[in-house]
Amino acid sequence: MTHRTFRGGARAALAALAALAALCGCDRPSDGSPGAAPVARPTTPVAVQRGPTAQELTAGMVEAATQGKSQTPVALKFDLRQRPVPGEPLEIAIALIPGEAAGPATVEVSGAEGLPVPAGEAQFEFALVEPAQVYRRSIKLTPVAEGVFLLTLTVNLKHDQLADSRVFSIPVIVAANASAAAGAAAAGSQTAKSPATPTS
Repeated sequence: MTHRTFRGGARAALAALAALAALCGCDRPSDGSPGAAPVARPTTPVAVQRGPTAQELTAGMVEAATQGKSQTPVALKFDLRQRPVPGEPLEIAIALIPGEAAGPATVEVSGAEGLPVPAGEAQFEFALVEPAQVYRRSIKLTPVAEGVFLLTLTVNLKHDQLADSRVFSIPVIVAANASAAAGAAAAGSQTAKSPATPTS
């Protein structure tokens, strides 16, 4: 009786082990190889927000002409805030656009006769500049005569203990105030047409 009970218990244990083995093998492919790795879900690329370019930031400004054959990677643009008139203040906005990192970037300003540059405007600098960025400055001066004058700006970029320079020129056409000139011409014309006063 005891022998039969032992055999029955052993058979039940073996059946349980077989069932357990079957359950553990359910996750494996029929060929016995390890299960496939989970497939990564595709992610949606995030759009990178781009800021305005240097060209967009200086739209409407005029590019200054280069003097000489310097290959220093820097550009300069300008804009006259007022019409140049003798004896009246003039503000010239400039935008420096370097093509490489430098520090400092020094700008020397000089004007021809008739377009004097005040001492406080003759030189200024930007402590550190980065490529493709826009660095702004306004130059304030007062023309003293009519004519076409050149404002010269020499840009010096210092980097790695070396300095490169590039010279730019800005043409400034100074003329008398059109409205004042028209008024003077009209007054002269009226005087010429008036009859002479008879003398006694």
